[in-house]
Amino acid sequence: MSDPQFSAFVLQPIALLLQTAGLVHLILAVLWNRRRGRYGWSERARWLSAPGSAETSRVRPYLRDGATAPDPELAHLTVRVAEHRVRQFENPWQVTGASLAAMGIGLFAVGQAYSGHAPHILWLGLVLFTLATTAPLYRRSVLDRAERALETNRDLASQYDGPVGEPPQQAAPRER
Repeated sequence: MSDPQFSAFVLQPIALLLQTAGLVHLILAVLWNRRRGRYGWSERARWLSAPGSAETSRVRPYLRDGATAPDPELAHLTVRVAEHRVRQFENPWQVTGASLAAMGIGLFAVGQAYSGHAPHILWLGLVLFTLATTAPLYRRSVLDRAERALETNRDLASQYDGPVGEPPQQAAPRER
């Protein structure tokens, strides 16, 4: 069997199967979110009230190591960031679906490069395939670290008596 036939008869159907499985998983992710009331404008407001990058960088050591924050304010912020990360990554179907779809696209690109139709996209296929295989591992790592940070900082965060992480007030739109 020559190279183009191998690509057409083996790699392309596998790529199509992976893309279909990814689409099914993404549909299941949407259904999972709907069953838990995670859609619509209320969810957008929750994302707007999420801790920003400056706050996240302040508590990065406590999230990474699962260490206890030194004071109630940082413990409260650590708990807020950890809860946001858990909420962001707890949907079991979302990362898996995106990974399967990316694997299918990557395998399709490798097959196109292998068959000689588009040899320049071989690297794109390999990069997509690599990212797709590591994404579920990254999800598990983020969830484990966030849960460990929640365990170690909840008691100290309950002693915090400052503002409870309300979203910042939006500036009025500029008039033109």
